[in-house]
Amino acid sequence: MPEPDFILTGELAALGALRREHLPSLARWINDPEVQRGLFHRGVFNEDAEVKWYEEVTEAARQPRPTTVPLAIHDASDGELAGACSLAGIDHNFSRAEFGIFIGRRRGAGIGTDATRLTLDWAFNMLGLHNVMLETYAFNEQAKRAYERAGFREVGRRRDAVRALGRRWDSILMDATATDFESPVLARLRPDD
Repeated sequence: MPEPDFILTGELAALGALRREHLPSLARWINDPEVQRGLFHRGVFNEDAEVKWYEEVTEAARQPRPTTVPLAIHDASDGELAGACSLAGIDHNFSRAEFGIFIGRRRGAGIGTDATRLTLDWAFNMLGLHNVMLETYAFNEQAKRAYERAGFREVGRRRDAVRALGRRWDSILMDATATDFESPVLARLRPDD
């Protein structure tokens, strides 16, 4: 049974409000080399850094036209925190945003794919966005496949654009559009035509 503060619940993941109590776990996970290898941020976080980030994104998210929407990712089966994701750089004039995610627990179980799909549902159906973009590394094939299953498509590459794990890699640009997206949850809230 999902916790009352879950916003959306899918088959494997549940999205909820990011809370201050999540920060110690997020700080620990984001410093894990296995997690960080797929992220663009290379800094080392402590709980103070997480609190500062949390305060910034919470302020951005509380606005009537938010520029960031941070979300906690939970395993839908038992409610355990599994990671975090966000829509950032939200531009309401152009109806677009950027997506970011990291899974700290239960990686490879499909929770990230489901959380990505739920986040797109929120972006397109609640925020009224039309295009969501992400960037990933060419070596991160597992993430690329998960993004494709969630509704993203590769739209381009920046060749040799990043240095990670001791060598240069292409940066893959992917996007999802409201036109191509089939809502897994929020479509049921649409008024009848």
